[in-house]
Amino acid sequence: MFLESRRFALAGLLLLTVGTTHAEKVSKSELDDKTYSGIVRCRDCDPQDSIDLGMLQTGTEPVFPKDFQCPGIDDGWAMDYGDRRAKVAFHGGIDIPMPFGSPILSVADGEVVAMFNNLETPVGIRIFLRHKPEQTGLPFWTYSEYAHLQELPDLHVGQKVKRGDVVGLTSNTGISGQETREKNGGEIRKKIVRRPALHFSIMYSAQADYAVIQRSGGYLVPVNGRWMDPLVFFRGAPPYSSSEVAEMPSSDKRIQIPIQLIDGKSVPERSKLTWPYACSPRP
Repeated sequence: MFLESRRFALAGLLLLTVGTTHAEKVSKSELDDKTYSGIVRCRDCDPQDSIDLGMLQTGTEPVFPKDFQCPGIDDGWAMDYGDRRAKVAFHGGIDIPMPFGSPILSVADGEVVAMFNNLETPVGIRIFLRHKPEQTGLPFWTYSEYAHLQELPDLHVGQKVKRGDVVGLTSNTGISGQETREKNGGEIRKKIVRRPALHFSIMYSAQADYAVIQRSGGYLVPVNGRWMDPLVFFRGAPPYSSSEVAEMPSSDKRIQIPIQLIDGKSVPERSKLTWPYACSPRP
């Protein structure tokens, strides 16, 4: 297979090669143990592997264009979920609460690479998109996750999507934290109904290949994949690794977010990225 590649410095990693060939779906055997353990939720997975792959708090916050109202975050990146899960667990994404049925937007041009009609784990129904480096302006392949969907969208694996396309509707599918505690032998303190929200995450890799794991509700795992603070995805500049982002000055952690308006206009114009919900002008 012809492979055209280029070298780049990936923050926090060694120099790696990014292939511009078509991404290949590979088997689980192509994944190293640490990548599998750090991305898949399983009884034998080591939480330290998730941390080593970038799942640690960074202190970033979103800053939206001043003349517009945009849905914000409630549960933040890498927050400790141990009290909800009856075991060590960290939040592998950000949660953006919105009313049931609110349209969720693709954050960049990309391709549908996995869809899971999953109601038996906390993330619920979810899909994954793969984004080429030229589709995001970032020097690696990225994968965006959209979870707690109302239902599987009318899309199919292999389908191309454009930035701002609707890729799902907001809901609260998946078992709640209290149900997870019960499943793992923990105590239930009180009945809590999960609010509707999008769980949004970003993974990245220098390689185009990925595995789809059909277990525990389903997972997509990039070969040599790492976690990225989702807000850093929108920053569009290094550093990208969570440990380095955490060391940045506080002023640099206020990240300007590109958005799409309800009428489809982008702010700023010609941005390759957008927040996963449409924004509206301030009254």
